[in-house]
Amino acid sequence: MARRAGAWWAFLSVDAEPVAKRRGVGDALPMSENRGPKAPRVRVVCATCGAVLRPLDPRCPNCPSALPRTEYAERRFVTQDRGDIFRFAGWLPSAATTATPIGPTVFRSERLAGVLGMADLSVAFSGYAPEIGARNATGTFKDFEALPTLLYLREHGCDRVVLASAGNTARAFAYAGTTLGFTTTLVVPETAASSVWMPIPPSDSVRLIVLVDSGDYAAAIRLAGLMTERYGLHSEGGARNVARRDGMGTAVLEYARVQQRLPRHYVQAVGSGTGGIAAWEAGMRLRASGFDGPLPQLHLAQNVPFTPIHDAWTSRRPIEPDRNVAGQLERIAAISAPVLANRTPPYDVGGGVRDALEATAGHTYAVTNAEIRGAQRLFEACEGVPIGPESGAALAALGQGVARSWIRPADPILLHVTGNGDALLKRDFVLHPVPVWRRVSATDDSAALRDLDRAFAP
Repeated sequence: MARRAGAWWAFLSVDAEPVAKRRGVGDALPMSENRGPKAPRVRVVCATCGAVLRPLDPRCPNCPSALPRTEYAERRFVTQDRGDIFRFAGWLPSAATTATPIGPTVFRSERLAGVLGMADLSVAFSGYAPEIGARNATGTFKDFEALPTLLYLREHGCDRVVLASAGNTARAFAYAGTTLGFTTTLVVPETAASSVWMPIPPSDSVRLIVLVDSGDYAAAIRLAGLMTERYGLHSEGGARNVARRDGMGTAVLEYARVQQRLPRHYVQAVGSGTGGIAAWEAGMRLRASGFDGPLPQLHLAQNVPFTPIHDAWTSRRPIEPDRNVAGQLERIAAISAPVLANRTPPYDVGGGVRDALEATAGHTYAVTNAEIRGAQRLFEACEGVPIGPESGAALAALGQGVARSWIRPADPILLHVTGNGDALLKRDFVLHPVPVWRRVSATDDSAALRDLDRAFAP
């Protein structure tokens, strides 16, 4: 179907401009005027029963396990005349926007596609590589989650948020919290603490809590949950955060804007699987707006030997996060893409990962560390920019999908490179570690809360 979206090469040509003359990730981000109409432009509904929920409700009272989902008054695919994530403001839940360098970048691959024998391969590059138009401030697609989330929370009267992270989400929220002046408390296992940095000095509004001697993301999730009611903080929500999912879905929207169609296949590495859910939801919105063809088929990769989503999908068994925790932590320690290590993904919930895979006739993959390293080398050799291990997992899965005939080489494919580490950011910026605010026990929640009581005392 024909749609006016602007020339693709014109979109990429801004990268010929010197870095110093463009808005960079370290620039101040002024707030815009609120552009929302008085009538509701978005409502939140239950993904299972369709009941209308309050904007920040994480659960439906009728279907407590189901995810909430947004429905927008604007059903057409309408884009704004700007080059950042808020180009898709009509399908983001906050009525406010902000000037930012952050936004999805999609390009048609020629060299990598040629090596792989693919005729129609596009790459959503959601990291930092100004050479190809990607300027995500912390080098991952988590930047798409953080800004929309904090703006949405602020719009609904929240000014303090707490969230758990395996590293990359914490970076993105630290950056967004600093630029927006939003009090943001981050809980991470100690193994992830060194990866929480920013290309600008962090503000006092960002508080980093580290779980001592821990590599367990699930422990961070548990403590963040306990902190919400105890200290009057709002939980960011994880997969239940509609702003997070709609922000991530902009990579698919950008493909539709550039290519004027839906991809046949969507390939991504996942920890929680929320990015896969977001791609599915974006595909449904685009279909409802008039795009032809089937929903993008999901191809979700995980890193051997820790593959809970892949194991659950291929064995048709539920995920059991509390079974043999020590064994799970050993497997997590052995993977090369730690951001993919989530013991409690939203798999068997209404509107969750299993539903997304079923709705799209999707597939999952188990990718080894060696396959990841090889895929990283291949991408950099072909496209000239480095990618992170999680992105290497996605590329390796693409190769597996073709080898198994699940993906035909002639099909329209969207490969989502969800991060590329810090090498290019270090080239262009001084990276500032977020200082540790408090170090607490990872195994004794009572002791951790006693330590935090002193920190949160008025």
